[in-house]
Parts: sequence; C-alpha cells; structure tokens
Amino acid sequence: MKKLLTTSFVLLFLLAGCGQKKETLTTSTTASEPIQSNLPVLDNAEKNTVVTKTLLLPQTEKGSQQTQTITYKGKQFLMLKIEQKGPTTDELKAYVKEYGLEATQKALEEVEEKDEAIQEARKLAGFTLETKILSEDKIQTTTTYDFQVLDVKKASQLEYLKNIGLENLLKNEPSQYIADRVANGATEQ
Repeated sequence: MKKLLTTSFVLLFLLAGCGQKKETLTTSTTASEPIQSNLPVLDNAEKNTVVTKTLLLPQTEKGSQQTQTITYKGKQFLMLKIEQKGPTTDELKAYVKEYGLEATQKALEEVEEKDEAIQEARKLAGFTLETKILSEDKIQTTTTYDFQVLDVKKASQLEYLKNIGLENLLKNEPSQYIADRVANGATEQ
C-alpha cells in the first residue's frame, strides 16, 4: 500500500511538472504604433462614409428661398436635391382665388404634361421634378439629381437641363461645393 501511495505521488508530481507552460506575451510595440496602424482604417472609413448635408441659401430679393440637400461619399456626389420655395405669380394667385388650390394644382400639372422639354427631362433616369402650390402665395419646386443613375452627358444636352451646369458641378469635390455655398451666405442645417 505504501508502495502504491508513493508511486501515485511520483506520478502526480510528474504529470504536474510536465504540464503546459503558461507564457505571457510580451509586446515590443510602442503606444504610437497601434494608433498609426489605425490611421489608414479611419481614412478609408471617412472615404466610404455616406454624408448628407442640408444647406439653406439666403432668401432672394423676390422672396424665394432654396434648400439644397447634398449626399456624397468621399469625393463623389451621390445625390443633389434642390427645394425652391417662392411667391406665386399674380396670374397664379388669381387662378387660385377663382378655382381653388386643388384645381390650380391639377391645371399646373396639365400644363407641365404638355411641356415637351419638361417631359423629356422627366423621362431621364435619375432626375425628378415636382411642383406644388402650397398656398395662394407660395409655390414649391423640388428637383432631384441622383448621380448614381443619371446620365450627366445626356442630361446636359436636354433643353430643360442644358443650362444647369451639371458637368461643372461634378468637377468640384462635394466638400468644396458646400464650402463655397457657405462662403456665399448659406447656412448648414
């Protein structure tokens, strides 16, 4: 029995002694290395982040106010939405007084449907145009350019869009475009 007990202790001692060693990892990097190695990741994250900014442009002398919503990723424009609110013409005011808001809106839509230049532009993928009469005194036009879909060269040749300057717009970086608008009095919302 004594022999068995002694053998068990020796065996236990051998097993405990032959177990795996626990090593602690020692790092030879300095504190600035992990930060520097993360910089390209952060830089790529900024380039791949979709950013949307809304600018409120100053009101014109005639009382029109424009809001631009710019969506971009890195140096590429993705979408531009321009919302223009302004006073209605005297002719439109008189029509609203005589026929009401709904009838005037419907008549305006019929006029737009007959306008070949507007219809040609509306057929273009990536471009939308919507006109709403908000009240007797206010009208709103919303124009959207989805640059992920829009054929800019074709759009620039259409009668309705040729004087917009879309090709020149896309030559700028979105951040510079926004900075230029802010420098000219726009406020970021």
